[in-house]
Amino acid sequence: MRAVQTDPEIYELEQRVVHHAKAFGRTLPEMRFFILDSLEFMSLLEKYVYPVSPLNIWEGKRMVTRKHRVETGQEASIYYEVVQTGNPSYAYLNSTNSPMMQASVMAHVVGHCEFSELNVLKDSNPDRTEWVIYLSRKVDRARQQMGEINYSQFWNACESFVPLIAPHSQFNLARTVETETARQQETDTYVSEDKPVPRLTPSFGTIDSLMRNVSPERTWQREMQAKQRQETISRTGFKLKAPCQDIMGFLCRHAPASQSERAVLDYIYSVHSTHDFVIRTQIMNEGWAMYWEKKIMTELFKEQSVKGIIDYARVFSGVCYPRPYYMRNPYHLGFYLWTHIEELYCDGKVSLDFHEETSQDVKDHWKRPTTKTPMQQMEHLVKTVTDYEFLRRFLTPELVHEFHLNRFSKRQAQQLRIPPDSIVQEDRYNVWIDPEPIKNEMLNFFTHFHRPRIYLIDTDFQDGGLLLYHRDDGRRLRKDWIKPTLKNLNLIWKAPVYLISRNWLYSFSANLFKETVVTAVRFESILERMRNSEKPFRI
Repeated sequence: MRAVQTDPEIYELEQRVVHHAKAFGRTLPEMRFFILDSLEFMSLLEKYVYPVSPLNIWEGKRMVTRKHRVETGQEASIYYEVVQTGNPSYAYLNSTNSPMMQASVMAHVVGHCEFSELNVLKDSNPDRTEWVIYLSRKVDRARQQMGEINYSQFWNACESFVPLIAPHSQFNLARTVETETARQQETDTYVSEDKPVPRLTPSFGTIDSLMRNVSPERTWQREMQAKQRQETISRTGFKLKAPCQDIMGFLCRHAPASQSERAVLDYIYSVHSTHDFVIRTQIMNEGWAMYWEKKIMTELFKEQSVKGIIDYARVFSGVCYPRPYYMRNPYHLGFYLWTHIEELYCDGKVSLDFHEETSQDVKDHWKRPTTKTPMQQMEHLVKTVTDYEFLRRFLTPELVHEFHLNRFSKRQAQQLRIPPDSIVQEDRYNVWIDPEPIKNEMLNFFTHFHRPRIYLIDTDFQDGGLLLYHRDDGRRLRKDWIKPTLKNLNLIWKAPVYLISRNWLYSFSANLFKETVVTAVRFESILERMRNSEKPFRI
């Protein structure tokens, strides 16, 4: 690994890319570029795009396997671009790329870095890479303190909970776990320092009850619930007020772990929590990066800083090649959707007047630009929405067909058993199906991301155990997944653990796994009970 400054030609291209990005008015963090060979790239990917990682036998095994696959031709060793956003951001270039490709990669990185800075989910933490480097050193020290066997067991248990990381869920830690700090912040927000309000009202007279329009009995119940919550927080340091989907995040903060175990939890959570941002914004993010890559590369070709425009066009078209909706290509869909949105804003078609217009002929010739530039309005989208809302607002059946999201090869159509009455167009090699239901199918992905929806609903179930709840969406949990997962959670929590899935209650305690038939309970019922400070589930 070497800094880009060691290569004068690439360093000059970096300066030109940054110059044009700033000329376009881009909001950028500090970006640091490094040049890697193919073996270093493979190692970087195994470290989850960080330059260092704790010593781990599984990483070594995966690295040996990947190297063997590359050497035997089973896997390509060409990696065009890898970036870890943050401030500063770290981007890695392949040493085998041509100068033209290096320039396009750096222009692409510009889009990613800006998107992470601006997006509503804010995926540009200060010193993110430096923080992970610090945590990896803590984990190496923890390994020596824990011993090899205990370290490996605890590491494997933590890694099994990576799919249960959801920092951006509507049921994340901030919305579901109440702590003394959170309560104090909430109090400071609504109560001025000059007029402190006692936690319990000394009395509730008739006038006070009438003014609040609340019965004395109801007021008393609310005050008792607040007192119980405060007592729970004082005893345990936290209280669940709603189902928590970010289970790994909860364990990082509240599991009864030693300092060594806490270091492992913090490292794995910090490294993997960014994946939630990627999966929720991938279409917008990759499209934004391709949009600015094309604009910056056009400027570089104009001033002849790089050559090879034909090769670049070939690579660009290959990256943006359309795929069916269930295999969607985020580069293709994101880029062409951003381009389409720019055209809509140029003509003023994203307005109430346009949507209320009844004449199709007027709509076809509509050109009423607004006072804001299209770029200002596109930046507003970046700052306010994620992929779900992005697709819901702008993807139409006409665009589905135009972008070939409904196109399948005839072999794919045969394998998927697509009925003939769903086919609206075909040629010698491909068929196009009805585009109408495809948008909803794509939006459904964002409800579960092809993962089971597991929630933590009780931290004091029966004999002080954790209770998880599987929100059923028509797919059963794998039976061979349940027992080892509960066993790993038992190792981390150091107390009994339970899981409700449909009408079964699974438990693991003292190395004993049990299955019990229970009455099925709906997620909405659990949510309502927790809001009322009641036990979410009783046998």
